[in-house]
Amino acid sequence: MGFYIRKGFNFGPLRLNLSRSGLGYSFGVKGARIGIGPRGSYIQMGRGGLYYRQTLHSARQATETFPSGTQPSTLQQPISVDGLQEISSASAIGMVDSSAAQLLQELNRVKRRMDLFPIVGLVGAILSVRLAFLSLQSWLWVCGLPAIVGLVLLARNNDVTNGTAILNYSFEGNSGQSLTEFRNAFTKLVECSAVWHVEAEGPTADWKRNAGASYLERRTDIRPIFSRPPKVESNIDVPTLSAGQKSLYFFPDRMLVYDSSGVGAISYTELNAQAVQTRFIEDANVPSDAQQVGTTWRYVARSGGPDRRFNNNRQLPILLYGKLSLTSASGLNELFQYSVSDGGSPFAATIEKLRAANPTAAYNSNENVDRSSENEGAVTRALLWASLGVMMVVLVFLSWPLLNSSTADTQRAHEVELVKQEQARRGFAESLNNRFLVANKGATAASVNTILTIQFTKEGPKAARRDGVEPFVKNTFFNRILQPDTQTTLCDLGFRTLSITRNSGVPEIVSLDCVAAR
Repeated sequence: MGFYIRKGFNFGPLRLNLSRSGLGYSFGVKGARIGIGPRGSYIQMGRGGLYYRQTLHSARQATETFPSGTQPSTLQQPISVDGLQEISSASAIGMVDSSAAQLLQELNRVKRRMDLFPIVGLVGAILSVRLAFLSLQSWLWVCGLPAIVGLVLLARNNDVTNGTAILNYSFEGNSGQSLTEFRNAFTKLVECSAVWHVEAEGPTADWKRNAGASYLERRTDIRPIFSRPPKVESNIDVPTLSAGQKSLYFFPDRMLVYDSSGVGAISYTELNAQAVQTRFIEDANVPSDAQQVGTTWRYVARSGGPDRRFNNNRQLPILLYGKLSLTSASGLNELFQYSVSDGGSPFAATIEKLRAANPTAAYNSNENVDRSSENEGAVTRALLWASLGVMMVVLVFLSWPLLNSSTADTQRAHEVELVKQEQARRGFAESLNNRFLVANKGATAASVNTILTIQFTKEGPKAARRDGVEPFVKNTFFNRILQPDTQTTLCDLGFRTLSITRNSGVPEIVSLDCVAAR
């Protein structure tokens, strides 16, 4: 940081401040002052290290100058940034083009329709593997495998025939030339090195910590392509843009919008497209085809240079990008950004031409639905569901012995474990008897299921109190009689209860605290 001079002069309640920024003065008493300086007016109050300061007026505002037709500088921010306004469209199912009611009905039908081919194929594969590992007669295998294959093929044919919408276009007059122009315009967007879908944007006042940017935005990388909607067959591939949870398909006569709610349609007469240029401060990889128009710093000082309070302050390029906004009265609101400043302008211009020309009637597409074939498909689908149920029953029937065998194995393993635990408890009781014999203790131990019984035959009253036998004291008993074994050791062996008998007295039953011991 460079050197600077700051000097103050007091004249009673008035104080003059001389600094590199200029002359300022403040008025007030200790703990409460009002000041006016080259950086604005303020009020400050507080004592003992706790202060409140409020700026009343900023004498210096950050300004930017932009080339003609461009928007203020923008900086990308991470998803966690708050305060950005989300750019989102309404659900696709609510976007209805009155001229495409029958088409939308068919597209939504095939979109909601569940394909049976994956389910039949999976169940058929599992059943085939199960049949292969069973010792069945060969004729069952010979008959079963072709039947399964036939059902899988039938399911696939039914899904394709009755689960696919067909949109084939015929071009008359100048419609073919208009389509070529439309595709060529979209190709300019496809050829951009980078294209983004802008999810949210908003202004920021903290331009010093945001590289001097006036706006912040959140965006995701996308790739414009020529494709078709899912479950749709067509004689053309159409321009396609991914917009978060939505996909936009630009057909010759209208735009189709796909999302989780369904399919919507927007006529080009209702679609507004606008392409503009924007200055973007890029803090990620710079696209190879982007035009750089300047530089800035990640943290900017008021003079426009680097803020030297930050050690990691690096220089960032200012690039000239393009933005394409698509809106409609039915709820569409999407924003895209691309690395070539004029990459989306031809596409927006052709959409405006289509908006004026109303191409809905200029193209002929076979949107009619064959209801007879749809009814036949419903019968076939019911047959497939029934066959799928039969295969599931057969699979469960063939797997039942295996499930029973697994259950029996588990039960046998549990029984073996119980036997091992009983043997371990008996072995522990024998070791206690040997220990008592060596210590000349007149006591015997035995294991009865989960009960450890200890019988004292020569234990006098004084010895009984000393050993914690009578009255029974658990800690003393373990320390004097069962040391080094602990309550945890007995619980691990499966003991749950102690039965203590002194001479010919009544046995005292004591429960072990096995939950706490573990």
